[in-house]
Amino acid sequence: MRNTKKIKFFSILLAVTLLLTALPLYSALAEDATPDPGAATPTPTPTAAPTPEPGDGHIFLLQEVSDEEKGYLQTESAYAGESITFYVPILNKNLESATGLKCDFFSATPQNPFGTAPACTAFKTWDSVNSKLIDWTTDTLAIGDRAYFKATGTLLANAAPGEYKLNFVVSYNSGMKDNISVTIVVREKSSSGSSSGGSSYRSKPKVILEAYSFSEDTIYAGDTITLKLVIANTSTREAITNLTLELTNEAGVILPAPGGSNSIFIGTIDKDEAYVQTVKLQIAPDAEAKSQLISIKLSYEGTKNRSAFDETASVSVPVKQKARVMINDPKIYDDPWVGGNVAVGITLYNLGKTTLYNCMVDIVGEGVTLEERYFGGNIAAGGTMRADLNVTPTMGGQIDAQVRVTYEDVNGNQTEELLPMNMFVNEDSAGDMVSPGNGGMEIPGDKPASANIGWIFWTLGGIAVVTGAVFLGIKAKKKRERALEEE
Repeated sequence: MRNTKKIKFFSILLAVTLLLTALPLYSALAEDATPDPGAATPTPTPTAAPTPEPGDGHIFLLQEVSDEEKGYLQTESAYAGESITFYVPILNKNLESATGLKCDFFSATPQNPFGTAPACTAFKTWDSVNSKLIDWTTDTLAIGDRAYFKATGTLLANAAPGEYKLNFVVSYNSGMKDNISVTIVVREKSSSGSSSGGSSYRSKPKVILEAYSFSEDTIYAGDTITLKLVIANTSTREAITNLTLELTNEAGVILPAPGGSNSIFIGTIDKDEAYVQTVKLQIAPDAEAKSQLISIKLSYEGTKNRSAFDETASVSVPVKQKARVMINDPKIYDDPWVGGNVAVGITLYNLGKTTLYNCMVDIVGEGVTLEERYFGGNIAAGGTMRADLNVTPTMGGQIDAQVRVTYEDVNGNQTEELLPMNMFVNEDSAGDMVSPGNGGMEIPGDKPASANIGWIFWTLGGIAVVTGAVFLGIKAKKKRERALEEE
């Protein structure tokens, strides 16, 4: 009898011990199965770049004028430290009447070449009745009328040579305003000049292409571009006249824009002065991606001896070909399961006329990992790249990730394209199926966290059944022994 009580006691103690051991394990597994919301990396909020305050949209930069006015649209130039005078041309495009017109230099102009803001005063207006310029004294413009402010300032002595875009604010009608931009050029001083001699000295003006620039940051084949030429008469003795420019491109891929000409007449440039000429050019769509040369022939005469002279110069135009790329949507070939491999493929077609360099393909987004990034190397014009990726889902349900494709141009500038990759991932993996080489056993590691918790309860139930069977067997044995003793 005492043995029976001992067996009962140890059976109950064993069951309680197993239960107390299982509870902390269950809690730990439950915590592991729940993602920690605090572990997510916060997405930084982009900072908006400051932009100029927009105007009211009535006063515009004047661009098309009569021959008499063209001098006021000319880009003016001067050496650093010198005084410069230029003009701010305006047009009242759509306001019935603009009154109290005033022009002020915008102090926040980037790379300001002035130490003190240039003074801006009313100068001339166009008399449409008599078709001529007159003094502008009324500070008023009717709709469709145009006028000029005169700006005068002194350049900084250390102003760097080059082109400067100056911003002016034109205010009118008690609080309304618009923004007008004007370009000037700071010249680079040259140590060269005319030499002196005896009675046989003949002055030869030295006309050079002092500088040039493009209005466009990037020039692509097929574009219409604006070229600015700074042409200087470096002679300190003699002015030049009848200056003519002739532009040619040996490859034949850079031509005058429609309505333009490759021959340009400038006229007279005083001694030690410069003239800024703007030229519109058309780049052929099939132009090779490289620096294309424009040859410039400068023909002119001296004003003293009327002798004819020729000079030559060249301009390098960095032409690029636009990358034309078509990429198919990502194709998912397998049925996605958590922890299983999914084959994903994309195809890239280079439709442009230039090579794509260092093509790379990878995956961005949550819920998936990539076995290895795909490197496609260089893709020639007209070529194709096929990328096959092995993707592993790490969570079940709907996953919205992206395939990222990057490539570079000949100058190393990278382009990135993102393609949506959407899939629904099954949470029950291949663990419920019998693997061919595991002897008919299931693979616990392939099951989700909720399935891993269930084995604890099956184990506890099995132990309880075995304990009860042992207890009942011992009790039956004791009963038989007592029955034999009574007989």
